[in-house]
Amino acid sequence: MFNFFRKKVNYKPEIDDLQIPTVTINSSGTILYSNAEADDLFQIENAEGSNITDAVSADLPSMLEGSKGSVRKAFKLSGENERYVEIATKANSENNSYVLSFFDVTKDYLILNKLIDYRTNMDNLGRNKNLFFAQMANVFKSPIHSVMGYSQAILEGMGGDTDEKQRKYLSTIYKHSEELFKILDKVTELAKVETHLINFSYKSYSLIKLLNSIATEYLPIVAEKGLQLNINTDNLTQKVIYGDETVLKMVLCHLLDNAIISCDFGTINMTLTDKEFLDQGQNALKIRITDQSTPPKQDEMQYVFNPYYQPDKKSRTMLIKSLSICIVGHLVGQMNGHITAETETSGFTITIPTDTNIEPAVKVE
Repeated sequence: MFNFFRKKVNYKPEIDDLQIPTVTINSSGTILYSNAEADDLFQIENAEGSNITDAVSADLPSMLEGSKGSVRKAFKLSGENERYVEIATKANSENNSYVLSFFDVTKDYLILNKLIDYRTNMDNLGRNKNLFFAQMANVFKSPIHSVMGYSQAILEGMGGDTDEKQRKYLSTIYKHSEELFKILDKVTELAKVETHLINFSYKSYSLIKLLNSIATEYLPIVAEKGLQLNINTDNLTQKVIYGDETVLKMVLCHLLDNAIISCDFGTINMTLTDKEFLDQGQNALKIRITDQSTPPKQDEMQYVFNPYYQPDKKSRTMLIKSLSICIVGHLVGQMNGHITAETETSGFTITIPTDTNIEPAVKVE
């Protein structure tokens, strides 16, 4: 390294030899010396005697004083042309001066800004798209709900007598309207989740009370289809956990709904354990929900969390399941958790942190 600061040594030739835009300034920012490369960069014929703030749009003297002479950051140059530099500094405590070397990073900086703007625009576009879908889904849900209501009313005889053929048609109208209503409901929820419109409220709550509530709600539904629901809490040591009770219930209900849709016989198993830890050593709750339906094929596993991939293009049930799993994936991720699809059997395993210092990855005020 050059010794710029030895007393009674002329450092000008040494700075000139650097062939890098370099200046020396005093504590007030006055340029004591600038080499030809610096004059060319600043587009100033002779920068000596002027202040460094005339060349760089920043209060460098104050920044240098506050950082003990060490600053490495991108700054905008003064002038009409948009140019950016990164500055490497060296302090001389003997005469309270600084040597500043400038590196032109304009091209990289402008490219980075364009990428940031592009990403921001794409995020805004995606957000607006999701909000549009959510609004349109809500618009369509109202008339579809009316179709369901009127067809159900006619089936129940409110419009007079109907023959078997008419009842068959009405049943088909009601069934397809109900499926479409469920799809629109999932689209609305997915749009809200993707745009982070779900508010998280973290607190301590009774996990057992939550599970009892879910069991009370789902046991009749499961029994109606001839299935069984088994909730295993044998490996659960913490009866009260910390997290968002409402969001966890949403996740579990979506997974149970999918299991009920998928399964035509047998038992739906939900197994819970808190003897798990995440990568960072955090306490975690692990929930595994499986059923006895056929699991996805190996070549379909990569598309499990993609709502736009449909192996059966005509299956509205498959679309409902795909939307639900995508919603679950987003919610679990926003809780700093993980979700994996089972490979040997049909089902999913989620792991979410339960430490009291854990907050959601995305927090909406």
